[in-house]
Amino acid sequence: MNDVLAKHKRVNLHVEDTGGDGRPVVLVHDWPLTLDQWKLQVPSLRSAGYRVISYDRRGFGRSEKPSEGYSYDETAADLAALIVDMQLTNVSLVGFGMGAAEAVRAEVLLGGEGIRHLLLVSTLTPYMLRSDANPNGWLHSSEYVRMLQALHDDRGAFFTELMKAHHSVNGELKISLDQLEDLVRMCQTSDQTAAMRCLESVCRTDHRSELAAVGARVTILHGTEDAFAPVHNAAYGTRWAMHNGLNVDMKGAPHGVNISNANEFNEALLRLLPT
Repeated sequence: MNDVLAKHKRVNLHVEDTGGDGRPVVLVHDWPLTLDQWKLQVPSLRSAGYRVISYDRRGFGRSEKPSEGYSYDETAADLAALIVDMQLTNVSLVGFGMGAAEAVRAEVLLGGEGIRHLLLVSTLTPYMLRSDANPNGWLHSSEYVRMLQALHDDRGAFFTELMKAHHSVNGELKISLDQLEDLVRMCQTSDQTAAMRCLESVCRTDHRSELAAVGARVTILHGTEDAFAPVHNAAYGTRWAMHNGLNVDMKGAPHGVNISNANEFNEALLRLLPT
């Protein structure tokens, strides 16, 4: 494990790095989780010869929790700075949920330099909030307001219900109760300001122009039963906005596909990453 200082804003990011000479894979976790989201993937990637790097987003887990800096531009700049500070090249960026959009924006910020491949998992792009200007958005404003209020009023209950929803299909929980408890524990490490501001960013940020500017090869891996980010709106909409990329569907899988369908997901991950 290394602690990396994101120098552009002097934010201390908690980073875990398996080291070695393998090609680097940088894992970017979902909101409102931590790098521990990837614990079922790191051993497989390491065994396959990759150097695996994961980190806690600012405001979450063991990273510094400043009072500001939770727009996508800021959190993506943290990721770009981490790549530069660690002198990484030939990188595969694997972003999950919020992390998928951060991976896109970091690639654009870096002008593609050092980035070989983007793998977007359960992506929240291109733009969640539905409006007259964004009819393909899947989140209605009333539901957005309800989520903000619920997080404000009782974060424990909110995180529990969110993690259940992320890992269920048609109301049936697809993970164990111990796994659910572990996910809620990750959520509870977040600073409340960070959790609230990132929720606003997740729901209200339009990524369409950034998607169109990506130059790296892109693969979009998405569960067909993702209720938080429906596959047709999110995954297929993202490919359309980019005018390139490969869609890979995981049949019957929910949003939290890397845990609910871990074995299938790990096989897909190793198949889709460049060697």
